Amino acid sequence: MSLVVENLSYEYVQGESVLSDYSLKIDEGELVVLVGPSGCGKSTLLHCVAGLCEPKSGTIYIDGKEVSQKKPYERGIGIMMQDQPLYEHLTVEKNIAFPLRARGDKKTDVSKFIDVLQLGDVAKQKVSKCSGGERRRVAFARAVVLKPRLLLLDEPFVSLNDELREIIMERIQDIGTTTLLVTHNLDSTLTTSKTIKKITLGSKTQG
Repeated sequence: MSLVVENLSYEYVQGESVLSDYSLKIDEGELVVLVGPSGCGKSTLLHCVAGLCEPKSGTIYIDGKEVSQKKPYERGIGIMMQDQPLYEHLTVEKNIAFPLRARGDKKTDVSKFIDVLQLGDVAKQKVSKCSGGERRRVAFARAVVLKPRLLLLDEPFVSLNDELREIIMERIQDIGTTTLLVTHNLDSTLTTSKTIKKITLGSKTQG
């Protein structure tokens, strides 16, 4: 699934642009890392692509089709937000399986995600009792459990040690889906990306 963003602009307050005529192109299967300081519009870009924010202007194409009229769940996207809301009263296992249940799947076995992300010790524990790093891993598993064709990741490595960062990076590459990952810090974990692009305010085109 390809992603094209054309001349996207967004304002939280009228007259104060967070994104201004920003364009980006990601080919199918490509892993792209966008790097920039806090407040430069990285998260806003993801939210616009996912349909969680409505841009002031610009066009977003997913697989060559304009998606402004499509609801978030119709876009075939998996998203992991920086402050990902989770179901605090549910266990880790049930949180990860929730998208499968919501879709009506009869098989909701998520043991492979629990094993790979080293969540076995807390699988039956309520998310409300999990550490920050455990919550991030649950959020990542939730984002990929439906095998989305486009994956949006906002600071996925926060609160994770080097080993877990490597595990998640390997999982992203194993999935092979088109991925847009945003971060404020380009560390060694991300240097394996095929393509690294930077987002900066005032930048016209990336791609």
